[in-house]
Amino acid sequence: MATSFFLMLALIATTCCCAISATETLPPIHPPSLPVIPPSPVATAPTLHPPPPLAKIQENQPESPPPTQPSSLPVIPPPAVSTARTPPPPPPLAEIQENQLHNIIDALIGTGDFVGWANLLSSTDPSAFPLTATLFIPSNDAVSHLPSANTAGIDYDPFLIPYHIIPQRLTFSDLQQFRVHSRLPTLLPSKYIVITNNSSSNFTVDDSQITQADIFVNVAFSVHGIEKVLDYSGYGGDNLLSPPEKTNWPRIQPTPGPPKKRRPVLPGEITVGLKSCASCSCSEI
Repeated sequence: MATSFFLMLALIATTCCCAISATETLPPIHPPSLPVIPPSPVATAPTLHPPPPLAKIQENQPESPPPTQPSSLPVIPPPAVSTARTPPPPPPLAEIQENQLHNIIDALIGTGDFVGWANLLSSTDPSAFPLTATLFIPSNDAVSHLPSANTAGIDYDPFLIPYHIIPQRLTFSDLQQFRVHSRLPTLLPSKYIVITNNSSSNFTVDDSQITQADIFVNVAFSVHGIEKVLDYSGYGGDNLLSPPEKTNWPRIQPTPGPPKKRRPVLPGEITVGLKSCASCSCSEI
């Protein structure tokens, strides 16, 4: 037992010696070093400054550009409305006839040689005139020989004026196209004016010379001055005298005289129809 105790001590001593020698010869063992990680930088909050005054902010601000207008769509004009005015209605027929008569009277007065017949026309009703016509106007000297009815004025034969009017416009050049003895119808029913000479220098109707041709001419009327008053009883025709359609012509009370003989029909005498013209054919009696 003592031996075992000594053996144990020897073993412990041996173990201690080995431990000490091992401590002297072996270097110290360190654990593996880990990489040093630097500390992450700490974000520092920026220093806050008080805001500048509003006036300084506005002063430092750049000028703002003008506001841009939104792109406008193309403007479509409204449909064009016709601004043409409706022409006024034509004047009534009575007004047209009155204006035509006034124009003729003014032209006659302007010549100075046919004032007597112009005064006669001024007392007539414009509606008695056709829309187109040829007027033969006797001279002042011829009118002065007409008999007067009373001292108040001259009251003319109602057949006198219509016999001096052909219901068709015929200028002097138109009249020259007719042959001698051509008969032109007048406003006096069944009465005609006879062309007794168609010479340009001595053109006569019912043996009364045309002294001033085309005194007044427009699209509707032609007026010629003649030397004498035309006699419907001598050249008018052989038919019985009928009153004119309108009886509002001035009247005259002719002085009684011997009855006139009927005029014989001249050889080659022709009658022109109401709507005939210079280029139309004439019917021979």
